[in-house]
Amino acid sequence: MLNLFRKKKNLFIHIPKTGGSSFVGLLKESFNLSASEMQTPSHVISSVKNTEVSHVDFETQERKFKRPDIFDSKKNSSLKKKYEIFMIVRHPVDRVISEFNFQFHILGGKLGNKSAGIIDRLPNPPNNIDDYILNPHVQNYQVKFLLGRKLADPKPLSEEEFQLVLKAIKELPIHCGVTDKYSDFLNLFQEKSNIKLNSQFVVRKKTPESAKSKVNAKTKAAIERLNDFDLRLYTFVKENMKSNLSKDYFNCQATNDFTI
Repeated sequence: MLNLFRKKKNLFIHIPKTGGSSFVGLLKESFNLSASEMQTPSHVISSVKNTEVSHVDFETQERKFKRPDIFDSKKNSSLKKKYEIFMIVRHPVDRVISEFNFQFHILGGKLGNKSAGIIDRLPNPPNNIDDYILNPHVQNYQVKFLLGRKLADPKPLSEEEFQLVLKAIKELPIHCGVTDKYSDFLNLFQEKSNIKLNSQFVVRKKTPESAKSKVNAKTKAAIERLNDFDLRLYTFVKENMKSNLSKDYFNCQATNDFTI
């Protein structure tokens, strides 16, 4: 009987380049953590109090998502009882531009630096964002990531795979937000998790002005076309976001400054 009334843990799915590090950083600052916990980078820390955080598995060469079981209907039956699950997704145009800026400029992909792990895996190094987006390796990253695909996987997605992601979001359910409505996600998390977040919000890992690429309308349209599943995921989440929360606790301005 005690197990029936046990409070659920929280689980945050950190999709790269969606503002997840900023959220985890805010979560860390909302508790009185130890010095070592505070020093653990927000993109690798595994838990903050009763909230587990699942990121890329940086300990492997394939750099897969650590918890693809969430989106496997044969394995996720126990998750609904154990967790309140949260996730942020991002419009593919904003995310791909952010990813390219980070890989090409900040990590030095334009100079052949192997730290730029995505560019290093491409068959031909890109000279600009128009070259970058044509690689199937970088297309529909968000959906591929959730399904447990390796980093820079060129294999196309199927409609059946995409529907597995939507099914898990609806059935578990996964409480989702979008990066361009960040305040709404923070409000949702605070209400569903019963965790009082620090009212001071800091956008972490902004893209420096010197590293921002100017992207024209034609390139943006190409990103949408080449990332159709990611765009459908973003649209589904945005159209189904909860709007009946009892109170607004945050008011973050929309930003495209996130890089990781």
